[in-house]
Amino acid sequence: MAIPFVGGIIERNNNGETEILIQTRWKPNRDPVYSGTLEFPAGVLDEPYENVYDALKREIKEECGLTLKNIHGDSQTKRYTPKGNDESFGFRPYCCVQQLKNGKPWIGFIFICEVESGEAKAQASEVKDVQWMKVSEIKRIFESEPEKLFTLEISAWEFYFKEFTEK
Repeated sequence: MAIPFVGGIIERNNNGETEILIQTRWKPNRDPVYSGTLEFPAGVLDEPYENVYDALKREIKEECGLTLKNIHGDSQTKRYTPKGNDESFGFRPYCCVQQLKNGKPWIGFIFICEVESGEAKAQASEVKDVQWMKVSEIKRIFESEPEKLFTLEISAWEFYFKEFTEK
């Protein structure tokens, strides 16, 4: 069964240059294969029927201690409750990713975000070395050392760099 998750490519402008919040995945006991790889904040929907936006906000707060401010290109439908005791809505993430082999059967919804000003603080039980990194440096890693990136997120980076160079 697929495991749904959300992730945030968190951007900021620093002296006219775009930077991304990057952290080192650190779960050596639970996920030794991917521990030590670079990732953007992400996490699973913890509860049945958890809203993806609530999960994104929670994961950003939990993993790096920052508060979600804005989602670029956010697009949602209204909420529908045709039977009176059900509810659904549509949303458009920046992109979707899926683990196809090994690892866990993740399927994820990735958003491009901004956070409120503040100092990023790593959640020691899951990540370390939270830092702002220039897009050019992440792109260099993506192109020449992709093994340093969390495999599940590499395809999101591909989308991002194709569009970023067109901006």
